[in-house]
Amino acid sequence: MSNSTKREKAYLENFKIMLRDMLFLLRTSLQAETVSMHWINDNRSILVLENYATNQKNVVFKDRVEKKHSYLGKYSAIKSVTRLEVGTHINMEELEHYTSAPPVRYIYLIPFKYNADTVAITAVETSEKSRLTEVDEAAFSAYEEIQNRLLQTYLELSDLSEKQIQWSEYDEVAGKLAKTGSPMELAGNLLADLQGFAGHKGGALLLARGMDDWHTVLSSEKASHPPPVGLPVQAGSISEQALSSGESQFNSHFNANPKRISAHEPLCNGATLAVPITHHQRRQLLALVYNENPLVFTEAVKHKLNNLCRIAGLKIEAMLPNLDVHDDIFGTPFGSYRQELFMECVAASLKNMNDINGVMRTWVGMVTIGNVADLRTKYRLEDLMDLQRVVLRHLRPQNFGVTGILSEYSDYIYTFVLQSSDEAAISHWHEGVRKTFESPVDFASGTSEKVIINIGYIEPDGETEADSIMQQAKRVMNEAVKNKKFIIQG
Repeated sequence: MSNSTKREKAYLENFKIMLRDMLFLLRTSLQAETVSMHWINDNRSILVLENYATNQKNVVFKDRVEKKHSYLGKYSAIKSVTRLEVGTHINMEELEHYTSAPPVRYIYLIPFKYNADTVAITAVETSEKSRLTEVDEAAFSAYEEIQNRLLQTYLELSDLSEKQIQWSEYDEVAGKLAKTGSPMELAGNLLADLQGFAGHKGGALLLARGMDDWHTVLSSEKASHPPPVGLPVQAGSISEQALSSGESQFNSHFNANPKRISAHEPLCNGATLAVPITHHQRRQLLALVYNENPLVFTEAVKHKLNNLCRIAGLKIEAMLPNLDVHDDIFGTPFGSYRQELFMECVAASLKNMNDINGVMRTWVGMVTIGNVADLRTKYRLEDLMDLQRVVLRHLRPQNFGVTGILSEYSDYIYTFVLQSSDEAAISHWHEGVRKTFESPVDFASGTSEKVIINIGYIEPDGETEADSIMQQAKRVMNEAVKNKKFIIQG
């Protein structure tokens, strides 16, 4: 048992002891025969005995009793002290906790109110007090006041204990994050940790720079309605504000504005926190945490989210101390994303395929330069490297209004994943690519050369593993190369 759990148990035990002692003092003060306290459970329509004090030997209370089987059930909503007379308001037989004739003529019911609701009733049973004296009324008032203060103190202590538990759990999460061994592992762990704060009606996203822009690359496994992969950041969005300022940005969305990332994202509501993750003050990643309920983002939660992203940035600095100021953590010199990020992106995309109102389509494939053997005999290595940059620039899905990312698989072979709610998006992309490469490609050196492109792709069903999908895509691409086809769908 943890220390915090022990504290909570102690708080509850002390609360119950104090209630027991108060019942004894109240009975003694009023010289009553029996005083008992019962919690009201409206959901289950029962009364639960807390404790009682009596000077009688024939009293036995049941721990729980249905409201309809107790005279107290008719008075469970009272808001002030209520006087009952046995024989007039209730029958003697209803005092079932007495095993023999009850020595009771009058009962005073004291409500225990919390947030305007009656949550418990204290029954004071007496044989003589037909009316309360001023001293009796003062005792009742003092009892009610102490009850409320006791409950408030107990709730505050419980809340404090819960917050201590939350901070302990948070410290554990932050500690694990600081021990990650690679940037890719760090990204995955960070997303999972951020999702823990986002809740079931929220999500966590990571954006990274690549292909000369910022795009969505990863979403947490349990993200609610994540945007498509490869969605570029647009001016005026929360993401653009955070990247421009280098500071976290928090916004509530009114009429779906401001946008989180782009006007092409799913309808956004609730609120979003955008936090840049930096390496020596240069933005390397952007974390977005969102939820339909803005109240989720308390100051404590925002502090924790900001701090986790700060820890992630410091961990990146420790893992990659020599990362150049112009380098992108998940980018390549050719302007694409790294393959390890691409594979995680494909896996995440497949998990979230059916979580965007069931309409998001995903295509995964490979592209190669079909006449690379001829080009290698004609150009120097520097020219061939420039060629790859140009080819990747021309292949970008965003050139044709499609969301997606590109990655370098191996020399002159590139992978892509496209996502869109438009089933014709794949056609828009490959037809745009076809037209682009109908003309010779211009090198930085000033020369032009005809480049032959071969594409193979599949549309996965969301059940297949990412590695298997890439093998299928490679087989289809090789078939396109072998048959000298521009594009083949597997």
